[in-house]
Amino acid sequence: MNASPRPELPESAVTVTSVTKHYGVTQALAGVDIAFRRGAITAVVGANGSGKTTLLKVIAGLLRPTSGRVQGPDGRELQGLTSAQESGVVLVPQEPTLAGHLSVWQNVSLGRPEAARGPFVNDRAARELAARRISGLLPPDVLERTTSSLSKSSRQLVQLAAAMAKEPLVLMLDEPTAVLDEDGVVALHALIRGFVGAGGTVVIVSHRLRDVLELADDVVVLRNGLVSHAGPVTADTEHHVVRLLSAEERASRPQHRPDRGHVVLQARDLRGWRGLSVDDFAVHAGEIVGIAGQSGSGRSRLAAVLAGAYAAGGEVSVEGQKVRLGSIRSAQAAGICYIPEDRQVNAILGNQSVAANLLVGREDPELHNGPFRNRPAEKAESEILMERFEVRPPDPDRLAALLSGGNQQKLVVGRALSRPAKVVVADEPTQGVDASARGAIHAALASAAAAGRAVVAVCSDFEELFEISDRIVVLRDGQIVLDQPRKHVTQDEVLAASLGSHLPVADPGRHVSEAHPS
Repeated sequence: MNASPRPELPESAVTVTSVTKHYGVTQALAGVDIAFRRGAITAVVGANGSGKTTLLKVIAGLLRPTSGRVQGPDGRELQGLTSAQESGVVLVPQEPTLAGHLSVWQNVSLGRPEAARGPFVNDRAARELAARRISGLLPPDVLERTTSSLSKSSRQLVQLAAAMAKEPLVLMLDEPTAVLDEDGVVALHALIRGFVGAGGTVVIVSHRLRDVLELADDVVVLRNGLVSHAGPVTADTEHHVVRLLSAEERASRPQHRPDRGHVVLQARDLRGWRGLSVDDFAVHAGEIVGIAGQSGSGRSRLAAVLAGAYAAGGEVSVEGQKVRLGSIRSAQAAGICYIPEDRQVNAILGNQSVAANLLVGREDPELHNGPFRNRPAEKAESEILMERFEVRPPDPDRLAALLSGGNQQKLVVGRALSRPAKVVVADEPTQGVDASARGAIHAALASAAAAGRAVVAVCSDFEELFEISDRIVVLRDGQIVLDQPRKHVTQDEVLAASLGSHLPVADPGRHVSEAHPS
């Protein structure tokens, strides 16, 4: 008797048909039809709130569609998380979902049958599995560390290793590069190419067009919950996508006063917290200083100490007024506002409204009627800020936790820049936002400098670093190893300084600003 012929697999690894998703009166997906090619890398791009994350969560079974259907790699309909994972569809979310109190090897091997011995964990097998999965992503000495002790970039790579331990057929990545440093991005790209080369399929949501141009085979553009474009990546993709994402061309950056003013922020002899050792650091009025460095270099530590979030030895002052180190209240009183790197932990009040998040701590007389809050005035002010910083949907009563990651970031930036501060300290201010919002945040930082504020911006993305900075400072091992005007340094020299190689810095008399991206 002849064996039954093996059923032919569909050409598409995932097929989405007429999928809609409603949150109350808000329509996140409005009838999406798309097929993701098997063995290809597809980039999904779109403005914040366009439905990118919702689409990935529906495919992964984390959300049930209001209507429509999703078919997996084997052609069967996916009807929930278990169904999706059994079909080989795995999602790496934008915000890590690791168990912070567990070690790296425990997180990576969690739930894997090959790491078990009956009902118990086989520690040796689990460690070996985790070591294989983090190879090429992280050094082996992190295996025993708890994930809560790692940088956000490293936690994202652990999340990726845990996803790969599930041996997916379709790997979906939601803004994977938003918190990664340059090394992390390189490692991610190598893993993706290797995975696809072995027959896997990748769907990647990203606001960085570099990911589209360097990595993807196909691109899908979402707008208002619908597919507005789908096709292969070509030489014209960048221009076409930007045109689709924005109804009007934006100026890349307003010009602020070229001559910097007096010293506003001064830090001397900072010592102590996790190896930070900065002898002298100053930022002038009207100046944007970009801080670069590899993950763990001390770039975020410096920002946190300047903002009063962590204590250290030494001295920080604003226009001569000393700031008590380790006191956010003292830093705020001196005129320092802070945009932290990890918005979920340090910036967003998820169970509060957008208006409450935007106005928290505001004591403006016009927002109060004597001892009571002036609700109409609060609503009007929050609507103005939401429009200025393009927070979508424009509903001040919406819970902040229900916003997309990019809109949460715009909320955090808007709250900080709406305060009458003298110094702005921003750690990865555009992480997780689309191209249009990124331009709006850059413009807001430039406007702050134009108004005479001193701006410090930590940037792991070198393109962004060169786009917004007047001066570039590089940290390595907690110390400043390069401090140059932007026009006197190249991206290669910044990278060399961050890695500790010996590429010479450009001659101060040589103008090289044309070498950085426009």
